[in-house]
Amino acid sequence: MRDAKKRGAGPGWRQHNTANGGSVYATQGGDINIAGSPAEPPPAARERIRVLMLAANPLGTDRLAIDEEARQIAERLRLSRDRDAFDLITAWAVRPLDLLQQLNDHRPQVVHFSGHGGGAGEILLSAGDGTGRRVRAPALADLFRATDDDIRVVVLNACHSAAAAQAIGPHVDYVVGMSAPITDKAATIFAASFYSSLGSGRAIPQAFAQAVAMLGVHGVVGQGVPELMARPNANPHLRQGAR
Repeated sequence: MRDAKKRGAGPGWRQHNTANGGSVYATQGGDINIAGSPAEPPPAARERIRVLMLAANPLGTDRLAIDEEARQIAERLRLSRDRDAFDLITAWAVRPLDLLQQLNDHRPQVVHFSGHGGGAGEILLSAGDGTGRRVRAPALADLFRATDDDIRVVVLNACHSAAAAQAIGPHVDYVVGMSAPITDKAATIFAASFYSSLGSGRAIPQAFAQAVAMLGVHGVVGQGVPELMARPNANPHLRQGAR
């Protein structure tokens, strides 16, 4: 499980191919409570790139610096060249049923999960009573298969999430997973760097490579942990007409 001490190290990062703005919507307390979140975004909003950050850190699990990760992502996007093209939407203490609600309400192009992961590729969500609820990799794959009309990128910023990323890979153009435990510091640096690069108009594979490189620049362990899965012939750019 990803925790404050280890969210790990591994061999050099690699890319796998599978077969087949600026605004932050804050949430409150433990339950999802996003103010003014429309079921169908207005036309102007649909033209923007929506990054949906889903977070869960149930009681009884090691505390993670998810709030710092969210702050860093928001800050890097705010400072980026294309900041007006991005909306960051955050949802906290996410429960299984919230996954579908959030995906349908916001129709994001990018889905970012921050929290704990397990060795079999599952992620840990909130059960609503202070405990955690494990969601297995095949179930996540089925969910993204059913909601893949808008989603271009999925980032699973959780320990041992590479198996889940591989399961989701056939249904989404680009999926990032972690092949081993990763520390809070490394997870935050990777996320902040990845979205900073996307906000500067970089292609998705290049943004991933830059984020991995920044782990080395900061001198933290974990350069071999992030993995990128890409569907063949996937458009590497988030924005239409980007080069």
